[in-house]
Amino acid sequence: MTMASVLERLKSAYWWLNDVSGNSLEVLREAVQRFSADRAAEAAAGLAYYALFSLFPLLIALVAAGSFFLEREHVYAKVIGFVTRAIPISQQLIERNVQQVLELRGTVGVIGVIGLLWSATGFFTVLARHINRAWPNAKTRNFLKNRLIGISMVGMVAVFLILSLLATTVVSFLPQLQVPLWGGVSIYSTPLWTVLSNLVRWLLTFLMFLGLYRWVPNTEVTCSGAAWSALVAAFAWEVAANAFTWFVTSGLVRYELVYGSLGAVIALMLWVYVSGVIVLFGAYLCAAITRCDS
Repeated sequence: MTMASVLERLKSAYWWLNDVSGNSLEVLREAVQRFSADRAAEAAAGLAYYALFSLFPLLIALVAAGSFFLEREHVYAKVIGFVTRAIPISQQLIERNVQQVLELRGTVGVIGVIGLLWSATGFFTVLARHINRAWPNAKTRNFLKNRLIGISMVGMVAVFLILSLLATTVVSFLPQLQVPLWGGVSIYSTPLWTVLSNLVRWLLTFLMFLGLYRWVPNTEVTCSGAAWSALVAAFAWEVAANAFTWFVTSGLVRYELVYGSLGAVIALMLWVYVSGVIVLFGAYLCAAITRCDS
């Protein structure tokens, strides 16, 4: 390879990187501008309000539906564990209220589960509407279609709960079985196994965002747009979850000093608001990437 060919390849690589970075900045600028123009941050605050009314019916419905197949206490523990990973604060508030409602309601029948799921779809219906709003050319859905999308999203949550349970079971049992990996080398007690275990959880988060951005908008979405925006949203959500958990438990903020017994509720709504901002910005980023690809 001659020096001239090397210089030519370096020049081509430079212009390619320059083009990619320029397009990326343009896409990011468009996403930020439309996110601000549509007042999506205020929409995230509305999502926090709806979440307060939809979260507990959803959890009770998941526990009740799972109780038809497994022991209720086992399902309850798994659901609470799943929600604790998704909402890294207010665990005692969520666990206490769900347990109290289940004790008061007793056995929940099929009709009760359907009613709870209908109540739980309120948050997902509003979320789907705001995600759809990120695409200027997306067609609005009527009330019935919005509800069906909300029910589908509840089903997606149930699917990811099952996948999370399966992944957790596999990750927990492999070290006990001492199944050798990679040519007989045991890695279960090494930091690499911890990284791989967390990677499974992050992958499920990525798939959840991918499903939101690929199929919820009522318009055509490119695979690259959905994938890149899901990657950014999943990374931002994981970072925000760890940062918010540290912030709340560090003692730098004491919600109970201002809000008293409502401190846990305020922290819960604040986290849902932060999550809503991440989810909606990912939708606007996906719309900008899709426009750039088309």
